[in-house]
Amino acid sequence: MATTIANGAFAQNEEKKTSFGVKAELNSNFYLSSDNPLVSKTSNGFGANAGVFMKSNITNNLAFQVELLGQYRNADFSILGKEQTMTNWGIEVPAYIMGQFAMGNGRFFFGAGPYGTAGISAKMGDVDMYEENNGVFALTRWNLGIGMLVGIELGCGLQFNINYKYGMFNSYYDNEGNLVENTATIGLGYRF
Repeated sequence: MATTIANGAFAQNEEKKTSFGVKAELNSNFYLSSDNPLVSKTSNGFGANAGVFMKSNITNNLAFQVELLGQYRNADFSILGKEQTMTNWGIEVPAYIMGQFAMGNGRFFFGAGPYGTAGISAKMGDVDMYEENNGVFALTRWNLGIGMLVGIELGCGLQFNINYKYGMFNSYYDNEGNLVENTATIGLGYRF
């Protein structure tokens, strides 16, 4: 009975509340390549995301969350038989519609929604991958995709989450083959 009262009090306290938080994530970034005469293989690399989020509860069990994340990512490529690593810096803005359910004095949450990325820098050695005539291949700075988020939040506001994001568009600047970006993350956050 005490748990039921605590869950009810937690849910009522959270209703229609807007809150803010911070988060940091380890990411694994990889590209799906097809019909590409240059790239014979890609493999994942590891990096990190960090930023802030704003969450607005629509009802006790439904919320909207938007995030602003700075990201460092890298991925390995085999280009004409030569192994190379590409590093990226960028900004990502995901937005999720989330379901949430009280668990003791915390909650379980899951969500899905779109995201957009803006590339700041992408380098493969000394080659600028955003330069159209770089001698390797050029990437677009902008991409859109869909993301999924699952996690738990403790009563103190500490969060643990996993996330998967799938880029919906070809990352190549031209139409010579397909290169679709994907990212998986595991993260830690705190909601104030």
